[in-house]
Amino acid sequence: MNAHEYEVGLHKSEIDTPALLIDLDVMEQNLARMSEFFRGVSAVLRPHVKLHHATPILAHKQIAAGGVGLTCAKLSEAELLAAAGFTDILIANQIVGERKIRRLVNLAAYTEVIVAVDHPDNVRALSAAATARGVTLRVLVEVNIGHNRCGVAPFEPALELSRLVHDSPGLRYLGLMGYDGHLTLKVTPEERAAQAPETARLLAETRAYVEAAGLPVTIVSASGTFTYRYAAQIPGITEIQAGTYLLMDTAFQEKGVTEFGCALTVLGTVTSRPSYPGAENLAIIDVGRKAIDTGWALPQVKNPAGAFIKSMSQEHGRMDVSGVATPPQLGDRVELSPSDCNCTINLYDRFYAMRGDIVEAVWDIPGRGAST
Repeated sequence: MNAHEYEVGLHKSEIDTPALLIDLDVMEQNLARMSEFFRGVSAVLRPHVKLHHATPILAHKQIAAGGVGLTCAKLSEAELLAAAGFTDILIANQIVGERKIRRLVNLAAYTEVIVAVDHPDNVRALSAAATARGVTLRVLVEVNIGHNRCGVAPFEPALELSRLVHDSPGLRYLGLMGYDGHLTLKVTPEERAAQAPETARLLAETRAYVEAAGLPVTIVSASGTFTYRYAAQIPGITEIQAGTYLLMDTAFQEKGVTEFGCALTVLGTVTSRPSYPGAENLAIIDVGRKAIDTGWALPQVKNPAGAFIKSMSQEHGRMDVSGVATPPQLGDRVELSPSDCNCTINLYDRFYAMRGDIVEAVWDIPGRGAST
């Protein structure tokens, strides 16, 4: 028996709080909208799973909607995906250190895992481990295209590292990847529209430079939900790593990504209507910073309409209900849309998949806390 079977069929008002909800209708619209976009471009979608922490059912839905493989941020997420039967997995990160590299080459023994590199010492360590294990490890060279986090410089430095990968036993050079994270929350939509094509073009031009030197490039992986629409239309970019589009959050919407709906909410309960002077329009809820991430901004109140969050402590939220037609009372439920889905999901063990107000399924989040 599924441990959550008794919860299927519950009304939203019967779910214990705080709880993490997915509006299935909105999520399915997001999947369909992204799938439709990729039918019109030559690039393909390799969905990123860091948003939902490698929850298998959600990864399956992304593949069913057209994903050609999966992207993850951590080796532990790749191991979870492999255990769920996925084989084409890109770890869009560097895997460094003897212990992690041993795990990586063991994973390569039964999956088609790909890993990013940006340093020759790491390439040599991967080559030695793959050769000793008797596996072939697929590799992309990460190029710094402006985010200034990881990656080698474009053109000659990228070619030099690509040559090393190509010539190293136990490694199979597939191509390049680059992330334009500097064009996400820190720029306006207008700035993003102007700069994202140029950033992607820099990566594509580096591909052409590498190919002109005689190295075959199969994959050029790039971008995310903020810039997918620009990068996917640049010749030479082969795949896009978007992930947040699936559930979305208010920070992305406020920064210009408005074509996808916010499917994720946190359900809470009104636990106090204080009576002290000045508290007439105050409702206290059981959702604090331990139940919803506030790193980017306070959450928005989806329900009741007209309310807003004034502040949050660790276990409580202060909600202003002065604009609510019928103010909530003790025990009433509230729904909040997080500003950051990724970090909010990491606070929970399960999703409640909702069809309207009814629980259709309960999905455990196996990658919660899988940070290695």
